[in-house]
Amino acid sequence: MAINIETAINHMESLKAKGVTYSMYGSRVGTDGTADCSGAIFASLRKAGAYNPGWILNTDSMHAWLLNLGFSCIATNKEWTAKRGDIVIFGKKGASGGAAGHVVIFTSQSQIIHCNYPKNGVTIDNEATTCPYSMGWYVYRLSNSSKSEPSQPNDKGLEWIESGSFKLIENNVALRSDKKTSSKLIARLTKGDVVKYDRAYKAPNNYIWIRQKRASGYAWIATGETDKNNKRVSSWGNFY
Repeated sequence: MAINIETAINHMESLKAKGVTYSMYGSRVGTDGTADCSGAIFASLRKAGAYNPGWILNTDSMHAWLLNLGFSCIATNKEWTAKRGDIVIFGKKGASGGAAGHVVIFTSQSQIIHCNYPKNGVTIDNEATTCPYSMGWYVYRLSNSSKSEPSQPNDKGLEWIESGSFKLIENNVALRSDKKTSSKLIARLTKGDVVKYDRAYKAPNNYIWIRQKRASGYAWIATGETDKNNKRVSSWGNFY
């Protein structure tokens, strides 16, 4: 099923009508009455037909997801003629998680709808006076060939830039030299250990991996399992 951007905008408007307030620490998608910028748009695009990547994305991981949904990046840090349905991610790619990024949907050439901290909820605002252009921006527009599933072949999996921390809730989790169970074992991690990561990867009937930068290069840790539909079915820790 193709993405229906009008459905996404309508869902954002419904969150606004319900009085959803801003929080990065609740459901993030409005189910508990709170949402954040990326969670609100993530939930709206899911309502519009987008596939489930396995967890609620942030501004960093949303870049690759939008491309897989059939959006094109039509402008990066340069002027463009905005159209209804344009999604703009603010913040440097690879370092825009949490408060370091923002994301909006244009409802017209000059108006946006977004979940934001200053007004504590979902609001419609003038883009020129509201959008944080000083952070840098990436403009995504839905193409005619939009799709609801990833375009990458299943055996190659899906990889994207995302940064954050992962705290283990299980013991004996392997840290390896590559994102394969056959790769060299670097260490065994235990419950309570925290892994800072800068990239993520997943493949069906396999695992969702994250990459840790180390003095000698990189290491990978599996964070949970995926099913044949590329959806997360288990998690061995918490992301934050």
